[in-house]
Amino acid sequence: MSTKSPSKLFINIVGIGKVSSSIARQLKGKTKFGHILSRDRAKAEQLAKELDGIPVTYDDDFLLDGIVLFGVNDSVLPYIQQKLERKVNNIIAVHFSGFHSSAIFPEEWSPVSMHPNCSVADEYYSFKDVLFGIEGSEKGLEIAKKIVKLVGGKYVTISTHDKALYHLAAVISSNFPMALAYLSLKIYEDIGIDNENARKIISTLMESVSKNISKYDLKDALTGPVKRKDWKVVEEEGKVFKEFFKEKYGINEDLYQQFVKILRKIVL
Repeated sequence: MSTKSPSKLFINIVGIGKVSSSIARQLKGKTKFGHILSRDRAKAEQLAKELDGIPVTYDDDFLLDGIVLFGVNDSVLPYIQQKLERKVNNIIAVHFSGFHSSAIFPEEWSPVSMHPNCSVADEYYSFKDVLFGIEGSEKGLEIAKKIVKLVGGKYVTISTHDKALYHLAAVISSNFPMALAYLSLKIYEDIGIDNENARKIISTLMESVSKNISKYDLKDALTGPVKRKDWKVVEEEGKVFKEFFKEKYGINEDLYQQFVKILRKIVL
């Protein structure tokens, strides 16, 4: 459709996900948009109207050029080249997957991945001060850096080889605490604290921990019996953990002991 150079930030969107939609809205007025592609024509039309773009579905006749933001699910990314066969020309492909690297796309697409380290819960998320992990081709990295700057974010550059490890670190930090919150919630509810107040306690505790981590090294941010080396309390609470979780939920006491072992590594 357009002969504009990708460096001019002429942007197309393939897949209207939360991240791609949010980034597109943050870029509104700062760049120009071309095709807005979705399986759902109504969604494509809605976003295209906001961005002054051209709504299309995979069945339409179109040609993508310039920068293409891919907001499709991780399960779709490996097949997107096939779905867009003969519908791309001279593009720089940008995807937002935390797990997949830029190598999921062909080299001729000058691919890059830019993964925001935050939990994007809706399609109007602000990325101000959010740290992105970026990796990919030289051209792709140049574009990713420009996009991050335009949405008010920051970035760290990682190697393509390390992308899976990078994502594992993010999962441990963002998803695993939800599992721990579940365990806490079960205890609070069992002792008679209602769900709303239990979630409030958990979120307050987690928020205070998060603030400490942002201000101090982990050794200084840690609080609690392991930090105080109160091993008698640690031992007794291990027994309580076993009694409560093993019988009711089938969760082995080894989980508690493994976390204590990790916390000891922080302290020592």
